[in-house]
Amino acid sequence: MKKHILSLFLVMFAMIGFASTSHASSTVNLESGNTHSNALTSSNESQWYQINTKQDNSDLNIYLENTTAPIRFSLYDSNKNLIAWNVSSSFQTLKAGTYYIEVNAYDWGNSYSSGSYEIKATYSSGNVTHDSTTFEPNDTRENAFPIQSGKKISSLISNNNDVDFYKFTTTVDNGDVYIYLANTSAPIKFNLYDSNKNLIASSNSSLFKPLKAGTYYIEVYDFYWDNHYSSGKYDLIATYSTNSKEHNPSTFEPNDTLENAFPIKSNAPIKSQMSNSNDIDFYSITLNKEGNVNISLSNTSAPARFKIYDANKKLLDSSSQSYSKYLAAGTYYIEVYADYWGDQYTSGTYTLTAGYPNATTKSNEILLYLNSKTAYINGKSKTLAVAPFTKQETTLVPLRFVSEELGAKVNWNSKNNEITVQLNGSKIVLNTDSYYVTVNGNSKRLQVKPEVINGTTFVPLRFVSEELGKSVLWNAKNKSILIK
Repeated sequence: MKKHILSLFLVMFAMIGFASTSHASSTVNLESGNTHSNALTSSNESQWYQINTKQDNSDLNIYLENTTAPIRFSLYDSNKNLIAWNVSSSFQTLKAGTYYIEVNAYDWGNSYSSGSYEIKATYSSGNVTHDSTTFEPNDTRENAFPIQSGKKISSLISNNNDVDFYKFTTTVDNGDVYIYLANTSAPIKFNLYDSNKNLIASSNSSLFKPLKAGTYYIEVYDFYWDNHYSSGKYDLIATYSTNSKEHNPSTFEPNDTLENAFPIKSNAPIKSQMSNSNDIDFYSITLNKEGNVNISLSNTSAPARFKIYDANKKLLDSSSQSYSKYLAAGTYYIEVYADYWGDQYTSGTYTLTAGYPNATTKSNEILLYLNSKTAYINGKSKTLAVAPFTKQETTLVPLRFVSEELGAKVNWNSKNNEITVQLNGSKIVLNTDSYYVTVNGNSKRLQVKPEVINGTTFVPLRFVSEELGKSVLWNAKNKSILIK
């Protein structure tokens, strides 16, 4: 009870101090992100600062540093309401408006006659111009520095009250985001927030997570420095999903996520490196037909391993040297990563080789005639079981015949009337009882349902051009269909 009475008394005293002193003292306008140096010349002196925020629900970060005596500050709103009392740092989310900061001595007694300090306040103040080297001011989310996917940021936490914010925007739903710290000279940690300032995760090393498309914020800060560290350097790298698939031709970066994987050719060695123990490299291979896949990791200058994932990001296997397995047609991903480096290694080189079926898909030219059972494959005639026909002003062609002549693999499931077509790494599933077709998990609607006649399944001609990716030419005069 005594503690509560004392706390109430101190708050009331602070409020009285604001009312009696703020108007009598000169108030300094404290610009966002700028460090202001000053000094108290006695234990009874108070110094006042004013800030004006421009955005509702925005961050305000205030802290003292390089103090030569015990010095604290209190924060008030424009109505003289106390927000924070007798602190060395304060991080608040506030409405737009005017706020006041009072700096004064903290229990000097007879030990101090004066004391210098530096005070810094970062808040939303309109347009933000960042320093190209330090990325300051970036002590709040509204002043966060925008970072590019895969690009390294090298910066500094200048003291145990300093925080650095960065932001990035992903454009792919459920796309991977990989964030890590490297080359830290002091214990440093980071938090990840969504656009609504909700904390998603935190780590003192790395974070790999699928996220929805949107804007995210990274906060970098000290991690239990106590009195052991006065500052700390760090490298921050965030790789996230974008629509761009451009890679550096020498390093293959950015390739730290599946969506940014670098496509490699069959049996063409890739020589690259992991720049630190948190670095990971993704590569992709695409089998246009089923067959043996042989992957090897060699010439490693530090312990390394690799993992194999399918197109749905399902882990298939891992190895430190080699992998050999018979796989279905489709796209697969290879992740190369450090294997328990400890403090023995700072980087590592490697050679990755993947051999897989990549024969060129058939490029047959197919000529069909409406209502005719005679078809021509590269000029050679073949007889169809059922001729192409028109229904509801839509031309239908035999699915298996056209697909297989184009190099696709076709499977029929009689139990559920489902047909699967695999071509150039794409998986197409359709049902003879449905208007809908699924292409690599995405559903599309056909103009008319597939139709089965004498055991032959027919599909709309547009299906061939849109889903099998072929050119279709229609000649109205002779009612011919050229597919190539």
